[in-house]
Amino acid sequence: MYRKIFNITILKYSLEDILWGYKMLSEKVKELQSLHRDFEDLIPRLLLEKDIKDICRSAYEIENKKIRILFDLLSESPKIGREFENLVKEMLRLESRMKGIIEDIIRNMEDPDVYIKTLANFNRNYDYLVTENLSSLLLYAEFSDLLQKEGGIPEPILNRIMKAEEVSEKIGVLVKFLSILYNKPSALFKVETSLRSLNQLGLRWVEIRHLERETGIKREELEEILEGLTLIGVVEKMNRGGESVYRIRNSGEDKGNI
Repeated sequence: MYRKIFNITILKYSLEDILWGYKMLSEKVKELQSLHRDFEDLIPRLLLEKDIKDICRSAYEIENKKIRILFDLLSESPKIGREFENLVKEMLRLESRMKGIIEDIIRNMEDPDVYIKTLANFNRNYDYLVTENLSSLLLYAEFSDLLQKEGGIPEPILNRIMKAEEVSEKIGVLVKFLSILYNKPSALFKVETSLRSLNQLGLRWVEIRHLERETGIKREELEEILEGLTLIGVVEKMNRGGESVYRIRNSGEDKGNI
């Protein structure tokens, strides 16, 4: 099934290559996350303690490990995609800069205050950016987990998504939707049923606040479900007054009737 589905021109590599890349990615991203947490745990100590030689040595070793992993990922990035490659390059830039700051502190251990201040200032943005980039990379890892755990994306859903011009832009929505599909199917059913009922009662286009009241599901999760249902063609979406509104596809209403 997979070879037939994935044998399209927008993918340059075989499915075996892609799945291997995702499997490796899952392992490597988790390792990077662990290393980043270990590194950030050292920062308060480095800023506050007087004897920082061993702390700097540990931080430097962590940075070297992170950079080695990122180079491994970069070498495989053509199998995964340009967005992935750009994220890895950005991570390498950040980690190389942090490694340079640690090296400055080590070289000037007798009077490191200026460089420690530089580290403190840089770390504010560094920690945020690294965390965000790792979250983005995890989308690929989660996608891999779903492929392996569930034996593949349901074919009707995948066939609809493959009609989109840019499959890569749909991955994030797909991962969240499939997580709900497999872990909270009742929530998915409740949203679709409530939306259909509201349409049948005469509410042609439904705002999220109405579905919040009807289902008791939080807005953030509702948005993920509705985006997924829109992606696979069950639901239609339009913008009204700066807010998204929804209806069941083929509800028989004209889009002009709002």
